[in-house]
Amino acid sequence: MRPEILVGIATVVVYTITVIAIFRGPIIALRVQRKQDDEREAKIRKMWIFKTIMSNRATRWNPTCVQALNMIDIEFNHKSEKAVCDAWKELLDHYNDWGNKTPEQRKIDDKRDLEKANDLLANLLVPMGKSLGYEFDRVYIKKAFYYPEGLNIMEQEQHMLRKSLLNLLSGQGAKLPVAVFTQDFQPITVEPASQQLNPAVVRQLENGHEPSV
Repeated sequence: MRPEILVGIATVVVYTITVIAIFRGPIIALRVQRKQDDEREAKIRKMWIFKTIMSNRATRWNPTCVQALNMIDIEFNHKSEKAVCDAWKELLDHYNDWGNKTPEQRKIDDKRDLEKANDLLANLLVPMGKSLGYEFDRVYIKKAFYYPEGLNIMEQEQHMLRKSLLNLLSGQGAKLPVAVFTQDFQPITVEPASQQLNPAVVRQLENGHEPSV
């Protein structure tokens, strides 16, 4: 093949690649940027879940912590995060079994169920933290947190107050004493001013004289 033809073919190929790059380059760059943004936002949501559970692991009945737990299946859905989902399923199953027990059973099993919940929560947070770049062991997660006794007492008192108020409003438990008072007073009569004056003074006034003191 003559050199002129080869040069012409090469020129056409270069121009074609250049045109494709001009049109396709921004689209590919936009897709890459969009993918990076999605991955960044997904990591932010995962970090929120992890930090919320970690910061409330001593008070896991907090509504925000419950919300974070219920979002695990949505956000940790990659194949590499299967250990997180499996650990959450075990913890959720334990919570459901615990909640279905009768009050009598709970009095007996509460301590054991709480210890098991702590173990399962640690089993959940270890792989979750590892997937986000944190290296926490089970002992650290179970014991390395600050929860003052005063706060625990305050929460128990608030719970007792709510429960007592609900029992009172529903008519259960202690009754609120109510006293009924009836108004039984004698009517007050006001005598005319003339009857309150000295009779001698009244007679002087009637005769048109100025009363003497």
